[in-house]
Amino acid sequence: MNEAAMESSTPTASARPASTAGGGSGRDNVAWRATSTGRDVALISTDLIPGRPLRLWGAAVEVADGGAFIRLATLNAFDGWSLTQLLAVALARFEAEQAHSGEAVLAEIVRHLDRAAAMHREPQDGWAVPPVSFEPAPPGSPASPFPWSLARAGQFAIQLCPDAEARQRGVTPEQLLTVIEMALTSWLRVTPWRRSCWQARREVRTALALEAERARARWAAHVADCDAETNLG
Repeated sequence: MNEAAMESSTPTASARPASTAGGGSGRDNVAWRATSTGRDVALISTDLIPGRPLRLWGAAVEVADGGAFIRLATLNAFDGWSLTQLLAVALARFEAEQAHSGEAVLAEIVRHLDRAAAMHREPQDGWAVPPVSFEPAPPGSPASPFPWSLARAGQFAIQLCPDAEARQRGVTPEQLLTVIEMALTSWLRVTPWRRSCWQARREVRTALALEAERARARWAAHVADCDAETNLG
């Protein structure tokens, strides 16, 4: 497949046009996506110059009652989340979801993420990526069917939505996959590992499409349950 064909893939999440702003600190690029349940994700990059590292790279993620920022690594594996780490977090969450519900589609999502993790190459082959640890929700958090809802790598942490329905505070699985897909798309323009990046993105996009469909069905069932309770009342 040629590189032009690589770029013809259609994103699985709805996208808003990217905006660019100039300023004294450099050039800012912002791209937005909305998940199937309406939670926004914005990928922010500063000074995206081919062949040179970004000064800032990260995602602003809408949670239930506020926002969270996921800083992505630019200079080394310790100044933010690497995509290797984010793929590990996504895999662990979907494996936990699969153990909880046993839905067949979750096994398919895990399979695609396994492939993406195997294909992805970090900017420098010499990067020693710190391991990711998983912790239960802090005291006072909503009850969770999963053994963990906090992922940590070095000084960085991501609080995931503790409930299977993804209605509580925290990053939802669909948002996490959206961040990974957007980051791979951003990195595709400058990476020396173009083909492996494109292949990893293809697998993540497939997993994201499956999760978006699952999230829409789950939300529709929740709305139907609420309507039924209202009618009974």
